[in-house]
Amino acid sequence: MFLTVVVAFVAFILAYILALAILRNRNRQKPLKNHAVSLNKKFIQTKWQEVENTFVLGGPSHFKSAIIEADKLVDHVLKSLGVPGETMGERMKNARSKFEGYSDYENLWFAHKVRNNIAHESEHELNSAEAKKAIEYFEQALKSLGALPW
Repeated sequence: MFLTVVVAFVAFILAYILALAILRNRNRQKPLKNHAVSLNKKFIQTKWQEVENTFVLGGPSHFKSAIIEADKLVDHVLKSLGVPGETMGERMKNARSKFEGYSDYENLWFAHKVRNNIAHESEHELNSAEAKKAIEYFEQALKSLGALPW
C-alpha cells in the first residue's frame, strides 16, 4: 500500500512538472520574422551620400538608379526598425505610426510608386522634376524615421 502511494505521488509530481514545461513553452513569444536589427546611422548616411552622388550625375539612367537605391535604403531602415511585412509595401503600411506627419508618410508612398513604375514599366518616362521630388521624399522619410539627421 505504501509503495502504491509513493508511486502515485511521484507520477503526480512528474505530470505536474511536465505540464508546467509545456505551458511555459506555449506562452513563449515566437520571434518576429522581420526582427529588428540595430540602425547603423553611419552606414545609412554613407549610402544616402551615394544616392545623392548618383542623382547629381543627371540623366534618366542615373535618376532611375538613385531612386531604386533610395527605395532599398528606406526598406533597409524599415526592416532595421523591426517593421513587420513580407514586402516593402506591407512594411510601409505597418510603418504609419513611425511618421509624425501624415504628409511625410504619403510622400513616401509617392516616391515608392515612382520606383515601382521604373522597375515594372519599361515604357515609363521619368522626368527630372518627378525624379527630384521622389529623391526629396525618400530623404524626408529617412529623416522622419530617425535614420538621417535633420
